[in-house]
Amino acid sequence: MVVAEVPGPVMPRHGEHWNTDGKPLVSQGPRGNIVINPGEAHGLELRHASPACCGATPYGGMNQLCGCGTLVATLSSDCCLPYELHLSAVHVRAVRP
Repeated sequence: MVVAEVPGPVMPRHGEHWNTDGKPLVSQGPRGNIVINPGEAHGLELRHASPACCGATPYGGMNQLCGCGTLVATLSSDCCLPYELHLSAVHVRAVRP
C-alpha cells in the first residue's frame, strides 16, 4: 500500500486504510484489474503467496502463474479477506473463442 492524496479502497469491498500519520493508503498495484471468482479461472498455478491461516493473501503481489510462465493475477482466498481473483490488466486480455 502507498500513501495517496485522497482515500480509496485498498481492495474491492475491503474498505479504506490509513497509516499511523492519518494519511489515506491505496493499493500499490495497477488500476483497471478485472476481478472475478477464483473458480472461474482455469490453468493458473499458485506461486509466491503470502502465508495466511486458510489461503492466500494479496499482500505479496501477483501470485498466480499462467501456463506460459508469467505471473498474471493475484489470488485473495484467506478466510478474513474477500474471496476473489484480480487479473492483471497489463498481462491479461479477453479473446473470443
